[in-house]
Parts: sequence; C-alpha cells; structure tokens
Amino acid sequence: MSTDGFWAYGCETPVAFGHLSHAAAMTPTVGLAAPPVPQMRRLRYEPDTEAATVQLALVVTPPPPPPPRAPRELPVQRTIEDEVVRRCAQQALRLTLEVLDGRRPPAHLAELVEPSVGRYVAAAAAHRPAVAHAPAARLRSMRLDQPRPGAAEIAAVCQLCGRIRAVAARFELHDGGWRCTAFRLG
Repeated sequence: MSTDGFWAYGCETPVAFGHLSHAAAMTPTVGLAAPPVPQMRRLRYEPDTEAATVQLALVVTPPPPPPPRAPRELPVQRTIEDEVVRRCAQQALRLTLEVLDGRRPPAHLAELVEPSVGRYVAAAAAHRPAVAHAPAARLRSMRLDQPRPGAAEIAAVCQLCGRIRAVAARFELHDGGWRCTAFRLG
C-alpha cells in the first residue's frame, strides 16, 4: 500500500490514485455501492442587478386643500359717531388718570362713569404708591373698537406714577351720552 493515497469516502482502506483517474480513485474498493459524489457549484456573491433590483415607491398623498376662506370684509369707514365716541372716551380716560394721579377727587367722575367704575378708581387711587417728583399721568395711546352699535371698547397705554401701564375700558351709550361701564388698570 502506498503512502501517497487518501481514504476514499465510505472505504476503510486507503486508495492509491497516482496512476488512476479521479473516477477510479473515488470508487470504493470494498464492494459497497458508491455514494453520490457531491457536486460543486459556483456561488454568486453579488446578486444579479436586474433580478435583485427592488423598486420602492414612496407614496405621498398631498394634504387636503385648506377650507375656503370666508370673504374678507371691507374695512369699515369711520363715521361721525366714531369720532364722538373717541372724544368722549379720551376725556373720560384723562379725567380718570388725573384721579388716579391724585390731582382730582373721584367725585369729578360721577357723570362719566358707572358707580362700580368710580369705586374701582377711588380704591386704586387710595393705594397709589407715593413717588417723589413723578411726572403727571398722561394718556400715551388709545385704540377704539365698536363691537356693536352703542358699545365701544378701549385699549390704551398710559404713564402713571412714572410707570407705563395698560388700561382696558368699555363705554356704552346711555340716554344719549357715553358712560364708562368697565375699567381695568394693568
């Protein structure tokens, strides 16, 4: 027996293959049926580009269109009544600031404001901080809005006791004249 052989599959004895073909070397020498010879096949490490291409489609649905906007109203033209309200409101606010500043007594507001507003202004004036050499209270700016006929809402900025403060007020038409029905100092 030669030493340059190998063990054939399923054989217990070595098989010499120096002078034999590969098929003869693979046949068992013992009389057993030959097992199937494993076949080698080539592996593809990279997939076929045409077969492996997967098309991913991102389906994006556009958002629904926004609801239609209401038609824009045309700006309201100022009327003479608006100017009357503006003058009455400015006068009442200036007098109220003078009461808050301590330059007028609260009784001067009796004709222009409701009793609840008069009590609020008198209480605010009583709790006014003492500031030496503070400039006089003054109305710096005012915005007027009329939510309905006979009512006006005011947003104003004033200077009081050396500080800038916000004022909100509501005026209503009573017996032909405008009266302050609500007042808040911010």
